[in-house]
Amino acid sequence: MRHAILRGALALTLLQLTGCSLYGLGVALGNSQSFGAATEPDYRAFSLDGAVKLPPSLTTVAPLTTVAPLTTVAPLTTVAPLTTVAPLATVAPYKIQGLSFRIQSLQPEWAADGAVRNATIQVVDPLTGEVKATTTTDAAGRYSLRLVVQGARHPFIIQTILRNSQGVAGFLAAPLGANIASVNDKRQVVDVTPGSTLVTFASTLMTEAYPDFQVEKGFEGIKSQRLATLTQGVSPTSLGKALGILDQSSALSEASRFETLLGETATASAVLTSHVKALTQKAANANLDQIETGTALSLQTAVISQLVERIGAFVPDQANPSQSLFEAVAEQVDMGKVLAEAERVRQQAAPKPLPTLPPEPSPIPNPGVGIVLQ
Repeated sequence: MRHAILRGALALTLLQLTGCSLYGLGVALGNSQSFGAATEPDYRAFSLDGAVKLPPSLTTVAPLTTVAPLTTVAPLTTVAPLTTVAPLATVAPYKIQGLSFRIQSLQPEWAADGAVRNATIQVVDPLTGEVKATTTTDAAGRYSLRLVVQGARHPFIIQTILRNSQGVAGFLAAPLGANIASVNDKRQVVDVTPGSTLVTFASTLMTEAYPDFQVEKGFEGIKSQRLATLTQGVSPTSLGKALGILDQSSALSEASRFETLLGETATASAVLTSHVKALTQKAANANLDQIETGTALSLQTAVISQLVERIGAFVPDQANPSQSLFEAVAEQVDMGKVLAEAERVRQQAAPKPLPTLPPEPSPIPNPGVGIVLQ
């Protein structure tokens, strides 16, 4: 009995010295078998940081406090008819020979170089529609936070809704296919720009979620397994490299109003989506409506993943001047790699089946929106 009391006192002393709690020690000891070589921990923590950036064409026009609120509140519904599948040769070209973007802040503080200060950053889980974390950008337009996820992979959408005293003045988003498989992956870097918004919109247009998207709330409340699957397919590393090209687009860098920028971004996302669908049909050697639903989604995920990767490695000097960026990179897609990646996506979804395809989009564009392909 005396020895037992002494052992207990020693244990309490060690806990106090190491800063551990009885609960924490109990969990560590009780779960020690969960961290063996054959298994992985249930929960993993990682840091997320990046910057919010806008094109100088916007930030030099007026302070955010005087920018008119957005009147186009459903940009994806407006451009959805553009996502219908067409032969690659007949897709209207979206010329991207000098892409450039900048990000605004939710509060009236943006710098001449495009950095957005005091912008509210929300991290949304597309599987639930819930906001999992919130922070703000600093004086340099950068944000940083910590997230804990279950398992080694999880999709998120990072968004910022820019508001002034009159209402919503702008919107930007970025996909995050978090992959925390190793210690080296503990830091995920994602910038939020018009280029990242373009990729996010393209993923959304291939789901049933696009009619529900409104800039006032962004992706908060939108729950879509299809969107989660497509978002997970976009590597943060590939996206970061692609933004070096996408954020220099003349159509996006020269916008003098955020409404124009959002419209051009949505339109470009529709063109990118049409290429994803056309390449999906090519990979499956069948029309999209004839492809089994789980196969179609896995192929689309693999295609958009490789397109983003190809954009990041794009060399303008090697392209035909008459081609659009998306046409040029679509020609470089490796179908063998697409099929292999699609199979990996399907295996990761098991035993839960991939969701079914949404109906073909058929909304009528709002009159006077003024979204024009370049």
